[in-house]
Amino acid sequence: MKKVELSELFQSLEKMGMDREAVFRDQILKTIRLRWNEIVGDYFGKQSFPKSIDGKKLTVVCRHSMISQELEFQKTEILTKANVITNPVLLEKIQFKTGNEFQNPRS
Repeated sequence: MKKVELSELFQSLEKMGMDREAVFRDQILKTIRLRWNEIVGDYFGKQSFPKSIDGKKLTVVCRHSMISQELEFQKTEILTKANVITNPVLLEKIQFKTGNEFQNPRS
């Protein structure tokens, strides 16, 4: 198997129309989704789902407004735990949304 330099990988991604920041955000989001229960606990993990990362903002969709409110109270702790995972790409904000968008594949 041929060893690929990181710069070659990024050049190939750019040729396909993908930028490195988008690739990093996608990978970080996947990692956060996999470890979401570890970040917020099993109960809240089943009631919420990290939907997207836009810049340094994580958007989380919640099943119910009470879940959104409770997670809002825990926002600082959640950000701290998530930033341990995302290091060096640090999240600065979390937005909790409630509604029909909730689709947690783990519930």
